[in-house]
Amino acid sequence: MKGLVHREILKLPRGQRKVAEYVMERPHDVAVCSGSELGERTGTSESTVIRFSYNMGFTGYPALQKAIREELYTPESSFTDYQDDKLTIGEDSRIFEKVMERDQRAIAETARNIDPVQFDRAVREILTAGNVSVLGLRASYPAAAWLSLMLRFVRDGVDVMHPQAEDPALAMVKMDSSSVVIVFSFHRYLKETLEIADLAKKRGAFVIGISDSLSAPVSGCCDVLFSMESGSNTVDKAAPLFSFLNSLVAALCVKDPATVKKRQEAARAIDNGFYYVEGI
Repeated sequence: MKGLVHREILKLPRGQRKVAEYVMERPHDVAVCSGSELGERTGTSESTVIRFSYNMGFTGYPALQKAIREELYTPESSFTDYQDDKLTIGEDSRIFEKVMERDQRAIAETARNIDPVQFDRAVREILTAGNVSVLGLRASYPAAAWLSLMLRFVRDGVDVMHPQAEDPALAMVKMDSSSVVIVFSFHRYLKETLEIADLAKKRGAFVIGISDSLSAPVSGCCDVLFSMESGSNTVDKAAPLFSFLNSLVAALCVKDPATVKKRQEAARAIDNGFYYVEGI
């Protein structure tokens, strides 16, 4: 879609060109907004959006939107996309600078798009929940494991879900309206993750989604959803993802410093040389 719009953009009237630029820059937003909303966001009108759709060869805006959704969710190899992207950098002895500069931009863009009201709501729910479960499968598991570890410094009753090793139905027994489930769901979206998130929602749990798009399939199960911004491949989302998780834990620590300090002191008392070899 981006290639098609790029080829045709210079042929379009000024108003439709604004729509074209928005479609290229924010396809995930276009995938979920109506024609009138897109017109408002681009400073044009719904009729301009419809005419733009016709000029792109579609029967109307719904057809254009459907094509964008299909393109966004077509299963592709994230690592292939990642490698192709990095090859554009070329051979450079200081490639680390270029990659880390891109990571900085991705973190900044993600931060700009976080809704502070939704963020505060997520923090409040995590602090007050009866229990917190974290779900991240395959490539998302390291992030889920790190988050659950850090949350245990803040509160009791945190666990990582392991659907491969336990019956998901048994994990749902303890879930109710006092529960919080934090779900990681990135392209390529795993059906198992979506099914568990949906079941948790039906059990009354408050579901916090962390994904690569506000229009990702998991959005239908979430009470709040946070999108990590970084190019088109999933691998590059690690930098904004862990930065966001760090900010989430930081907010929890700031909200309840007394509890965090007490838990840290208790943990240090238990350590007492048990975990580490002294003198090395």
